[in-house]
Amino acid sequence: MNFLKRLGILLGICATTLSTQTYPALAGLKQFRENFESPRQGSADWFFAGTANFDNGKGLARQGKGNAWVRSTTGWNAINHWISVAPNSECSAIAWIRMSQNLTDGYMSIRGDDRTGNFNVINERKIVYAKMSLPGLGDDVFAQHYNYYQFKFNSGNNTRVLFYVGLWGNGRDSWMQIDDVAISCQTPY
Repeated sequence: MNFLKRLGILLGICATTLSTQTYPALAGLKQFRENFESPRQGSADWFFAGTANFDNGKGLARQGKGNAWVRSTTGWNAINHWISVAPNSECSAIAWIRMSQNLTDGYMSIRGDDRTGNFNVINERKIVYAKMSLPGLGDDVFAQHYNYYQFKFNSGNNTRVLFYVGLWGNGRDSWMQIDDVAISCQTPY
């Protein structure tokens, strides 16, 4: 058999072998991040309930120049954002939050997709002020400094979830400042 014919057969075998090999799918990570440096407000972006908004350049951010806030004496007040997720993904929600000394009923939460009738709370952290002293940080750590909040959740059959940070007014001026939000989900693709 001549050289070119042998080379053609060898290349054909290699191509067949390569095309029939399978590789395991690598799981990815889908992330949503917001540092509030230039947040967008609107129906597909951040939206508010009650008294809430963004600050920029006021010196109130954890880092950078921007942050979000909620503040009120009555009713429900929150910053909200719909986040796209892959169904049945293992996820985590992270936010840095600073609060007033009289915060008694704050929340960082994930809810299901309201379009599917599954608007239940999937997971949440209740956020309440507690006076705490730490050497070198002062006598009132929670009111003076941003604190890290995180929880894990499974997205269930949802293709989007509602992330929010909010508070119920308690008759006294209560507030929360929010910065550096991240929602991370492992994806099957």
